[in-house]
Amino acid sequence: MGAKLKRWKPVNGKFVYLSQSSDIYLKNITGAQNMLIHKLTKIGLGMVIGALMLGVLSACSSTSDVSEDTSLDSRGYSSTERLVSTKWVADNLDNKNVKVIDIRKAEDYDAGHIPGALNYSSKELQVESGGVKGLIPPSTDISNKLSSLGIKSDDTIIIYDGIKNLWSTRFLWTLDVYGHDDARMMDGSFGLWEKENRKITTDATSVKASTYKFTGTANSELVTSIETVLGSLDDSSSVVLDTRGAEEFAGRDVRASRGGHIPGSIHVEWVNNVDEDGRFLPASDLKELYASAYITDELGDIYTLCQTAVRATHSWYVLADLLGFDNVSVYDGSWTEWGNREDTPIDS
Repeated sequence: MGAKLKRWKPVNGKFVYLSQSSDIYLKNITGAQNMLIHKLTKIGLGMVIGALMLGVLSACSSTSDVSEDTSLDSRGYSSTERLVSTKWVADNLDNKNVKVIDIRKAEDYDAGHIPGALNYSSKELQVESGGVKGLIPPSTDISNKLSSLGIKSDDTIIIYDGIKNLWSTRFLWTLDVYGHDDARMMDGSFGLWEKENRKITTDATSVKASTYKFTGTANSELVTSIETVLGSLDDSSSVVLDTRGAEEFAGRDVRASRGGHIPGSIHVEWVNNVDEDGRFLPASDLKELYASAYITDELGDIYTLCQTAVRATHSWYVLADLLGFDNVSVYDGSWTEWGNREDTPIDS
């Protein structure tokens, strides 16, 4: 009798995880390939699957698979699974499993966008609740919008904007909070796409509405409340990372009833995460940037904030994905909540 595998788990038709005496990861596996592997394990051939990976699986590969982008590997990031290059996007425009979403304003989208891209206006990523503007919308708002765009739960969503991935990270964070399995951003945003003279169209993208449901793992811990931030002020192991501009942090640029910053918070402006073309800096530069401000993965919880939790998500993505921190969340109310209350401590 053949050796019995401890686990066989297909994940969204994207890859298969197998475990014998060690872990084996087979990425970009189709449903047909999943079935082939399952049959092999049933007849006791689990031990040879790793050897077959380069042969059998490549022979039955499908052109519709969504591949990983390895062009960013040289930057030394902890993970590049959720970041793709402009070239990768250009190469996958005809991939039916990939849905490109333009997160800019409708008028910017109408003036020219990536062929096939769908418009999801950035203003739809925030709502007002309890007198606080800019909060994350309810999951039903997001799923209804995705349905209207014809997005399905198993689609690979590629996001781009026109502001150095500022709104793209907000959308990515939102999808993480509610649970979409495969969402990625285009490095460099639309500005780099234009600079490289890639195809642009003003043609409307035809859409067949879907019934979208969040089927991935939701993560409400990515959203931090004002109560949590207030409770952390006496915890020396935790820190508030303020991603706003220097004038806002100092209280000279006031965008609420009161200006300034949370006592003990550390200031690293979000725009320092990217180069002049809007591409994320290499990991070594990012580590140096944050280490110089005493932001390291040895800290306890890190809470990012800005005015309305948009810039805050940019720095959240850098720390969590590109540098691999596992202790970062976004203060959703941010300064529009903190600065408009009378009972919150403020320094300037």
